[in-house]
Amino acid sequence: MPNIWFDVLYYASLGLNLGAAALAWRGVGPWRLAGWLAGAVCALQALALGLHLGRPPLSGAWEAFATQALLLDLMALWPTGNREADRSLGAWTWAAAGLFLAVFLALERKLYPDWFNYEYFWARAFFLLRNASLSFFVFAACAALAGTRRGITPAGRNLLLLWARNFLLLGTAVFLAGEFCGFTWRLQWLGDYWSWSRNFLEATLVFLLVTAALHLPPRWAARPGARTLALAAPGVITAGLTLIHLGVGN
Repeated sequence: MPNIWFDVLYYASLGLNLGAAALAWRGVGPWRLAGWLAGAVCALQALALGLHLGRPPLSGAWEAFATQALLLDLMALWPTGNREADRSLGAWTWAAAGLFLAVFLALERKLYPDWFNYEYFWARAFFLLRNASLSFFVFAACAALAGTRRGITPAGRNLLLLWARNFLLLGTAVFLAGEFCGFTWRLQWLGDYWSWSRNFLEATLVFLLVTAALHLPPRWAARPGARTLALAAPGVITAGLTLIHLGVGN
């Protein structure tokens, strides 16, 4: 595929995500339609990258962040049953997807066409599940933060906090499944699964952070502000770590 089409898809997905976020935040125009268009273009971008590379688009920063934006766009379209909660959640989520893409206004967008580990099932599963878990964590953070928007009713705020908790639980399950796949990959390849490293430390800290967020003391759990902070922290921190690792390594 000519590079011009990658450029078109990139700028279109970036603009549509930020545009959908702005429309939803202000509550004007066809914000839900803009979200659908953002998701469709992100899907085309991920499909084009996958077909061009002949593998899942997860090896490099641009590939991973493009997939991240697609997963967030898909989750943003899942209705909560409350229009104001949908609008606020959509605004936060499309803005987060746009942030992942906007990184490449400063960094080079390049592909990693050859990586032999992707021929191995457990390696593919590890990276796919790790990336998906980040999406759930970030979406949970968006749901928690969406409840702080002015104009959200107490019922809408409680609904968003419930969504944040549920997606944090789902992300934890996906994260642990990915860790199992990574352990199996290393075990069968006689890798460094038995020696400690910074990546293992960060994965452990992420798991402890999520566990703490899901098991707040009753006094803290009764405070919406404390629940919001606890449920948003894992997504914000893991997104920051991913931006640092993949951004610097890009």
